[in-house]
Amino acid sequence: MEERITSTRNRQVVEAAKLLSPKGRREQGRFLLEGERLVGEALRAGLRLTALYARDPGQAEAKGLPLPVTPVSDEVLQRLCDTVTPQGVVAVAELPEDRPLALCPGGAYLLLENLQNAGNVGNVLRTAEAFDLDGVLFCGDRVDLFSPKVLRGSMGSSLRVQTAHYDTPQQLRQAADAAGLPLWGAALSDRAIPLTQASLAGGIVAVGNEGAGLSEALLALCDQLVVIPMAGMTESLSAATAAAILMWELWARRRPD
Repeated sequence: MEERITSTRNRQVVEAAKLLSPKGRREQGRFLLEGERLVGEALRAGLRLTALYARDPGQAEAKGLPLPVTPVSDEVLQRLCDTVTPQGVVAVAELPEDRPLALCPGGAYLLLENLQNAGNVGNVLRTAEAFDLDGVLFCGDRVDLFSPKVLRGSMGSSLRVQTAHYDTPQQLRQAADAAGLPLWGAALSDRAIPLTQASLAGGIVAVGNEGAGLSEALLALCDQLVVIPMAGMTESLSAATAAAILMWELWARRRPD
C-alpha cells in the first residue's frame, strides 16, 4: 500500500486540485470524479483513470478498481472535492476525445441556450438519458460538462449522453435544416401553442436560460413555439423542470404503443 498523503501541499495534490477549475481541466486534459458511483460510471464509459485517492483504501480496493489506491487524509480529500462532505473516494480521469454529434433525420434532441447553472445542466443530461433522447445540444455560452457539479447532477449520465455545441442560433438552424429536423422553442409568447397540441414526434426542442429564456435571435428561427400549460398563479417553471416535461413528451410520442 502506498504511503498516506497528509499534506495539501503535496505535488500530486496541488496538481489534482487544479482540476477543480475549468482552466486546470483544459490545461491538463484531465478531470476529477468524486465518489464510488461516478468512478464506476467512468470505468463503464471506457474512460482511463490515472490516479485514485481514498480515505479508506481497503474499502476502495475491495471494489476491484483497476489501479492502486493512494491513501489520503481528510484534509487532502477535502481539498480535492467541491462538496462540504466528501464521499471518501476521488479519481483523476483523462478527458475523452471529442466525438462530434451528427444530427439524424427523425431524431429527438433537446437544445439548451445559454444555460448557466451547472446543476441544472446535469439534471437535464440525466433526464435526457432516462427518456432516450438522441442528444443534448448547446447554443451560445459553453458548458463545461466535466465540472464536478455537472457530473454530480447528472449521476454519470453526462459521460454517456451525446452532445454538440453551436456558437450561434444560425449555426444550429443550418444543422437542423441539413438533417430535416423541425425546431421548436419553449416560450411564453402569443405565438406559442399549448404543448398538448404540438406534434412533438421528433426534432429539436429549445429551452432558454433561467432568467431571460430563449434569445430573440433563436425565437425568430423556430418553426413553432410551444408553451407548457400551467394552473394557478405560476407564471413559469425552472429550466430543468421545463426541459424534463418537454423531453418526456418527445419520448412518449415516439415510443411504440
